[in-house]
Amino acid sequence: MYDKMNLKTVISRLEENNLEYELMTLQNNLKIVITKRGGRIFGPFQTEESDSILWMNKAFLKADDFKNYLSSGNWNLGGDRMWIAPEIQFSVKDRKHFWDSLKTPEQIDPGNYTLIRSNENKCVLEQEMSLDAYNLSTGTKSLCLKRSISQCENPLRSLKGYDQFMEKVVFAGYEQEVELKDTDKNDILAEAWNLTQLNPGGFLYVSTLPCVQYVDYYQPIDSNYQLISDNHVRLKITGDRQYKVGYKSAHVFGRLAYYNEMENGNVCLMIRNFFNNPSSFYSEEPPEKLDDNGYSVHVYNDGGNSGGFGELECNAQTIGKGTGKISSIDQMQSWFYIGAKVEIEQILYNLMGIKL
Repeated sequence: MYDKMNLKTVISRLEENNLEYELMTLQNNLKIVITKRGGRIFGPFQTEESDSILWMNKAFLKADDFKNYLSSGNWNLGGDRMWIAPEIQFSVKDRKHFWDSLKTPEQIDPGNYTLIRSNENKCVLEQEMSLDAYNLSTGTKSLCLKRSISQCENPLRSLKGYDQFMEKVVFAGYEQEVELKDTDKNDILAEAWNLTQLNPGGFLYVSTLPCVQYVDYYQPIDSNYQLISDNHVRLKITGDRQYKVGYKSAHVFGRLAYYNEMENGNVCLMIRNFFNNPSSFYSEEPPEKLDDNGYSVHVYNDGGNSGGFGELECNAQTIGKGTGKISSIDQMQSWFYIGAKVEIEQILYNLMGIKL
């Protein structure tokens, strides 16, 4: 069993510490919480008392623990966040000593966001930052990151059989339009990098070709955690055995799903849809593999020392050296379906082509 957080508790912790936030209502009255600190999206929450669908740090459960956690400067609050890649360039000073020199810059997280409520259905997070580069290139990269967050429609709505799909299912969805600008126009590469933290216990599916090429970043993954099929990869998310795997952009299709059974017998299905562009550079590299890049999707499973979660990661298009681009605009949709197992499996098949 793992600790979960409800909406009432999350709002209490934020208000106790004077942390600015916005509450956005999605379809079927599900809600997300958008915070200025760290640019997080927490939730979605079905009610004030229901648990967050996305993983959140257990420090939220107690007022003193949360206050101390904020004071520590640790970034690992949970939810949906946006960082800047490549990590090997901006967060690692010495790739030969990866773990000893890994540190996320404060300019990335918690960052210095502004949070503006444009209207009832749209919030905008924006920040400027200057990041030191240590690998791939050296120097300083100045960037502006803007994220426009709004409700998005159910992608099934125009299909025949829609009413049957949704008969015992609740849907909610949000979209992020992500704009990254190079404000000093130098040759250092950069890209927006979305990381969404998952409660353990389920399976993550990546739409792929059967010949999908992947790479291990840490301890090699094995068949207990990864299964490659004709049209997808299935990964077991446990939060107690560390792995990180990257998948080549030429072999994936910009859609991932997390299937997790809930305590009440229902199933929660999250699907991430994003623009996967194999012509983009995708600059991230494993610590020990120089020039091995082109990975647009990553999946991380925590070993338990950081709270026991999984991560669904996807990268936006690269700007900077050799790309011919000084800015990028990408869209990422997050679709959530909660309901009976039979209907959820039909939805998984219709959006991912995967039969369980």
